[in-house]
Amino acid sequence: TSAQAGLAWMLQNPDITAPVIGARTPAQLEENLGALDIDLAEDHLARLDEASAIDLGYPHQMLASDHIRNVTGGS
Repeated sequence: TSAQAGLAWMLQNPDITAPVIGARTPAQLEENLGALDIDLAEDHLARLDEASAIDLGYPHQMLASDHIRNVTGGS
């Protein structure tokens, strides 16, 4: 299911230390636990990462620019 795929994706992401499930019923818990049996391939992970990427926009893009890093970092 999409819930299982989402949880499996988070479980394989080293930046996420503790994914939280929101099951309200035993059936939902069983479905969520099904994510433990899913092993996503690298291309699947890459597609999910790309589809979920957020454009942070201003001011993040400006602050992350090489020029601002050089000016504020003193290098």
